[in-house]
Amino acid sequence: MKHLAKPTRRPAALLLAVAILFTAFCALRLPAQAAGTPTSLGLAEHGIMAYEDGWQYVYGGQGETNSEGVRVSDCAGLIYSYFKDLGTETGCCAGATSQVNYNCVFSGDVDELYGIPRIHGLVITMPDYNDPATGIYSHIGIYIGNNMATDNSDYGVNMVRDQVVGSGRGWTAWHVFDNGTQYPSTGWYEFNGSLYHYTNCQYDVDTTVDGFTIGSDGIALGSDGSPLSPDSTEAPALSQEYVSASTVAQQLKSLGYSGKDSTQDLVFGDDVPADDQLNGLVTANGVRLRKEPSTQSAQVATLSKNDKVQIVEMVSGEELTAEGTTTDQWYSVITARGLEGYVFALYVEKEASLDAPVFSLSDSGDLLITAGEGCDIRYTTDGTQPTGESTPYTGPLTLSGTYRAVAVQEEWTSPMATITYAGGKLYTDFTSEDWYFTTVDQAVALGLFSGDGTQFSPTKLITRGEFAAALANLAGVDTSAYAGTSSYSDVGDSWYNGAVNWVTSQGIMSGMGDGTFRPTDPITREQLCVAIANYGGLTYEGGAGAFADDSSIASWAKDAVYACKSLGIISGMGYNTFAPKDNSQRSHACSIILKAYQNGL
Repeated sequence: MKHLAKPTRRPAALLLAVAILFTAFCALRLPAQAAGTPTSLGLAEHGIMAYEDGWQYVYGGQGETNSEGVRVSDCAGLIYSYFKDLGTETGCCAGATSQVNYNCVFSGDVDELYGIPRIHGLVITMPDYNDPATGIYSHIGIYIGNNMATDNSDYGVNMVRDQVVGSGRGWTAWHVFDNGTQYPSTGWYEFNGSLYHYTNCQYDVDTTVDGFTIGSDGIALGSDGSPLSPDSTEAPALSQEYVSASTVAQQLKSLGYSGKDSTQDLVFGDDVPADDQLNGLVTANGVRLRKEPSTQSAQVATLSKNDKVQIVEMVSGEELTAEGTTTDQWYSVITARGLEGYVFALYVEKEASLDAPVFSLSDSGDLLITAGEGCDIRYTTDGTQPTGESTPYTGPLTLSGTYRAVAVQEEWTSPMATITYAGGKLYTDFTSEDWYFTTVDQAVALGLFSGDGTQFSPTKLITRGEFAAALANLAGVDTSAYAGTSSYSDVGDSWYNGAVNWVTSQGIMSGMGDGTFRPTDPITREQLCVAIANYGGLTYEGGAGAFADDSSIASWAKDAVYACKSLGIISGMGYNTFAPKDNSQRSHACSIILKAYQNGL
């Protein structure tokens, strides 16, 4: 019996060991970021992990483990499971259309020539041509870069890793997922075991950064020509700078993306009513949209109370009685999704649609909100969608922040209007949720920085000409007194002419040695420090610890860099690096100018 007992125990022990190894392996397969902090890189790595681990397709699955020890999901559940694994699934929807409608902040079309923005962890979708009444997106996947995506496809197919453009599968749109997701901004980042360099929220391709060659796939190469790994001795320090989905949206908008995809037009055609054409309100639940004005006609869709429609005309049809009233009147309508049909007139209230509120400034610089006659205005400042129950607007507003407002009249609510009120000015390309909001608010109020109309362009790289103008603002100089002929061949009579002439005359900034100033070139971080030091007469007295990449700082810039560091005007880029050759975004330069002001420079 003892001899029989050994073979019985050995398989049990082996099974236990295998179970422990499997558990450890699964733990290692989780995306490498801090718990509770979803990132786009983590979402993309999650998609790769699910493909490599062989997740199976189960409709409604959200990452559960089946009896065979394999995780399962459907297409939307694959995305949902990433947030569930992190414990941040609250607010994350579980359907493809719901995820786009409620968890994405910016969208665009997959272009057959240019593909999609170079951002790991975007989500991509296919249209639902067969049953759009339940949602216009039939399928959703995760973009993992280099024109590749992963998705949990269908029964018997399971996880797929394939091209986006060129696969023939029908991907048509991309979306910036939110739900708290953080995105890489500028610097070096690890993704799937390789190093990528991001600039202004997109990874770089076909270029050289910090001496490293970057291929068309975005992967940096080491000195031996092989992909550069994070643990390589020559690997640069990784950036810890991440930005919100709304900041990514603003950056893409500044590049000309519209923020909308064409899925609705693909599904319904381009005859979808505009918001200001929706002039009818459905007054009950379960109202049937019919193909003809008769209850014997085929049903096109079921409408719900408060659905908006465009009333085309009133026609005579089958006589019906509702709530004690008998009539043969029907409305020919088009729904907000472009479905056409007829609705019994007693179930639709005809009403003029409302225009969104309009923001403006009073003569004293206060924020004003106006709407159509007879409308109440409701607004929020906490990032939520305003409703008829939100704070009523009663007069000029003076507190800086991002305002979202709607006009309300009885059951009708207008489209939402959004504005950011900062420094007494109105901006549309950032919100109070962005890290630089307070900095911009203060700098604009002090006249140190300004935007172009309602565009502040916070994530755009600041140019040498723009920084010269910012220094002139800091000094309170009337640059018109310096406007005129420039000693530089590339300045001319541009708007920054006076500022460039002033910084040159004061020895604050100089040209490039070839007769040019290069005013439209981005200014590097070390050039920026030299200009600040020259402006403020700063000298380095010692005491500031050296940056880890000190050897990369030009000799002519080191004293200026460390003088600025000692005053707290500049700081590092993570891992005690300075990245002297990197360029600065306008938001970073705004922060530096404000700190210089606060230091009495």
